[in-house]
This record gives sequence, structure tokens and C-alpha cells, in this order.
Amino acid sequence: MYQLINEYRINMTEHYLKEFKNYLENNHLSPDAIRNYLWSLKKYGERELNTNEIINFLKESLNKYQPSSLRNLRNGLKSFSRFQKIDIEWEITKKIIPTIQPKFFTTINQKELELLKQSPTKTSEEINNRNNLLLDFLFYTGLRINELVNIKHSDYCQGSLKIHGKGNKVRFIFIPDFLTKYFNGSSDYLFKTRKEKKLTTTQARMIIYRKTKKSGINKKISPHTFRRSFATLLNNKNVRLTTIQKLLGHSQINTTANYIHNSHEELYKDYSKVFW
Repeated sequence: MYQLINEYRINMTEHYLKEFKNYLENNHLSPDAIRNYLWSLKKYGERELNTNEIINFLKESLNKYQPSSLRNLRNGLKSFSRFQKIDIEWEITKKIIPTIQPKFFTTINQKELELLKQSPTKTSEEINNRNNLLLDFLFYTGLRINELVNIKHSDYCQGSLKIHGKGNKVRFIFIPDFLTKYFNGSSDYLFKTRKEKKLTTTQARMIIYRKTKKSGINKKISPHTFRRSFATLLNNKNVRLTTIQKLLGHSQINTTANYIHNSHEELYKDYSKVFW
């Protein structure tokens, strides 16, 4: 049980923010989550950290941010309250944030994957092969971009790949046979730069951006597009949702369901089976 502290004003000094950042890193949060949580603190400012003040802050923010950003604000403050062992009535604050409406997310199919791989390039053959391998891995494994760049050759064993996911959770996934030949058993990272250093998530994102721009595909494609495409591909092949959940590393099956893209045509096809 957290110690109840009625009045606490956030200290926004760099030293204090660094302590909170270290706390988040020690709890194995992703770089994106850490960035969002620090952002929420900066937006909150040097207010008192108590239930009423947080409620007022979230209400003031309703017209400024989308529900997803409001949720990030709340989650960041919630994590900070745990860091400081401050008791907040979080269930009350949860009711303030509007429900996030489901969206039709962008996905790509296998033909579009090939278009990305065949896009014009000025890089060397070796680097282009690495970039295309990166695209294949994203599409056929559904890995998060941070998980992808941290793959080592030694993580592969007899058809299975060991993945270090969110919260330092380990899971094992399967990979297609044509990808297994790229592992040599060493402790090196699978994806490296020209200077033999580990590829960063920023560099990987830039590869996808450039490939998309030159491919002629009129879609906004991000690393998460591949993840959703993987989930959708498995779902279309009638793979069980619980299996997709485990492969993606989701703790909640509802999260997995939200990843699956159903086009207007697919929805109509399912509807027609019942009513026509």
C-alpha cells in the first residue's frame, strides 16, 4: 500500500526528471513510453500531485489533446505517483478520458511488400539486401521495431527465435524457413550498420520511410503497419486469436483484436454470408 501524501508539488529540475527516467528504465519501459511519460510530467508542470489537481488538469486538457494523448498524460502521472509512493484515486480520473474510437488502420499485403523491396535505391547491394531483410522480418514476424533491432544471431535455435519484448518479457516466435539461413550462431546483432554497429530504431524507421517514398505505394507505412499486417494476414488464414496474441506478445487479447484490419469488402463479405 502506498503512503498517503495529500500535498506534493512536482519538482521539475533536470536532476529530478533524470531520477524518474532511471526509474522507468529500470522497470524496462520502452523508449517511446519513457518519452511519453516525461512529456506528461512537463505538461503537468509544478502543480500539487493529488487527485483533485489531476482531475482538474485532465479536464482542462480535454479540448487540447486526443483521447490517446490524454491517456498518455494519465499513465505518465500514474507512473510518477508510484515512483513517489503517492496515493491517487486513479479510477476516478479514468472516467474523464473519452473512449478511443476504433480506426481502420493501414496494412500492406505481400504484393506491396515486394514493391517496397523492389523500390529504386542508390545504396550498395549489401545494404539493400539488409534493408529488404528488415522488411521481410517485420512483415513475417510482426515484431516491434525495438525488438527487431535487438535480435542477435544467437537468439535463433531450431526454427524458434527468442524475443525480448516489452517489460523485458521473453517469448519465442517461429520464422519462415527462408529467413533461417541468415543466422550464423554468433553473438552479433542481426541488423548492423556499415560500421558494424547495431542498427538503431531511428535508422530502421528511415529505411522504411525511404523505401515507401520510392515504391509508389500511396500509403503511410510505419513499422507498426507491418505488425498490423502480420496480425491481419494470420487472421485471414483463420489462425486463432489467442495464437496471434502470443506471437505478438500482447498481454491482453483485446489489444490483439484491435490490431486486425478488416476492409470494407471483408466486412461486407462476412455480412453477406448471413443475410444474402
